[in-house]
Amino acid sequence: MKYLVSILMLVFIVQCKAQNQIVSLTDCDSYFNKFSGDYYQKDINNILNQYEGTWKWVQGNKELILTLIKQKHHYTQYANYNYFEDRLVGYYQYKENGVLIADTSSDNLNKDYSPKVIFNLNCYSRIVSLSFEDYKKNKEYSVILEKLSDTQIKFTGKEKGDVLVSRSGPGNYAPIYGGNTFPLNMVLTKQ
Repeated sequence: MKYLVSILMLVFIVQCKAQNQIVSLTDCDSYFNKFSGDYYQKDINNILNQYEGTWKWVQGNKELILTLIKQKHHYTQYANYNYFEDRLVGYYQYKENGVLIADTSSDNLNKDYSPKVIFNLNCYSRIVSLSFEDYKKNKEYSVILEKLSDTQIKFTGKEKGDVLVSRSGPGNYAPIYGGNTFPLNMVLTKQ
């Protein structure tokens, strides 16, 4: 019996050691090892949940629909980074006069950095884009989402001037076009 208890204790200790180091997405004050594979940036207060769903902006004959999905414990691996995180991913559809101008709904939302719409909660409790791409104009935007009420969010975007999106392989970049496909300042309503 003593032998069985010792084995069970050893298994328990190994299991505890294998657990992720869970830290809040809003923790600004600590250093965490994002290279070890056992680091998990968690939306502990469920702030991202407030942004999940389908949001719509309409002005005259123009319409943008933004769909956001919370991914819990998403495994992220790029360069030397190797960790888990909670994040918002999604897609948008933009129409003018009922004609679909831009649609990212076919993106694979499970990849690390291939979706055109990825948001995270920063350490100051702001929802900020890791990626928001206007593929029609070959531009990327820094976007902040701000909750105005339970049914409305404010979308504020700014063009990233230093980012070129590769279209035909490393070193071959498509030109960046003037203007934006959709407005960069909108108030969206939950559908």
